[in-house]
Amino acid sequence: MNTQTTEAPEKTIEELLRDTAYAQTKTIEHMLEQSRRTVGVQIRRDFVQTGPQNQPVPGLLSTLVRTHNERALDLYLLHRLCAVSDPWDVKKPSTLWGRALGLSSEGNNTNYASDTVSKLWGKLVDLKLVERTRESRMAKITTLHEKGTGDPYTQPLPRKESYFNLPLEYWSEGWYRELSFAAKATLLITSSLQPGFYLPQEFGPKWYGISADTLNTGLGELQEKNLLDHAYFPREDWGTVSVTVRERRYSLQPPFKRKLSKKTSDARWDKTLARWKKGGISES
Repeated sequence: MNTQTTEAPEKTIEELLRDTAYAQTKTIEHMLEQSRRTVGVQIRRDFVQTGPQNQPVPGLLSTLVRTHNERALDLYLLHRLCAVSDPWDVKKPSTLWGRALGLSSEGNNTNYASDTVSKLWGKLVDLKLVERTRESRMAKITTLHEKGTGDPYTQPLPRKESYFNLPLEYWSEGWYRELSFAAKATLLITSSLQPGFYLPQEFGPKWYGISADTLNTGLGELQEKNLLDHAYFPREDWGTVSVTVRERRYSLQPPFKRKLSKKTSDARWDKTLARWKKGGISES
């Protein structure tokens, strides 16, 4: 009796391309490698919120959320990943961008992915987040200022401009695919805040231009996936019966945990100790 087994033949390129999840993963791995980045993508706070703290104005992220443009956000972040130096432009085939978004040809429309990518670039152009030109019969996409003014993009200046870092693990660990749109938006918002931040859901519309339900969903999902933690701090409020209320404060966890300088970390620890003396801290 012949017990010899034969190995299954390797998949062809055409078969691998039809596996949209696999093709997406390999394409993004290629983008990460080609970018040669050692740190994440720097994004100005203006993308999620502009204006002073006492008069916040929602940033352009809110427009993408309100118009349900998750793919446009994904494409924008991918472009930011690939645009690594001045003049902050990227020139890639639309089919490659489509694969990175997990798009494939649908039915008889072999141009579905390319057509979709073109429309998504159009949305980002309308928001003045990018500029689109043609070069060598290919679209060249150039990053513009996150505020949507149409001004050229420049690298954020440390200690002079407010910005946050979106870690490379967002792509390398597959969070771009794991998280819902609400969680992605909430991740960007919370990444712009210092650890131990206060973020009441009812202020989502006023502060960031997204609904309280969206913010609540995003916060809940990040906590379920152990990307966000919270603690309750006591605070005096003489407008309440008990006078002392518990204030929930959040902090992102690895790989999105924001690193603070020793000076800032020590100052925040001093504040925590002061709160402890006033009534303690609860972890639930």
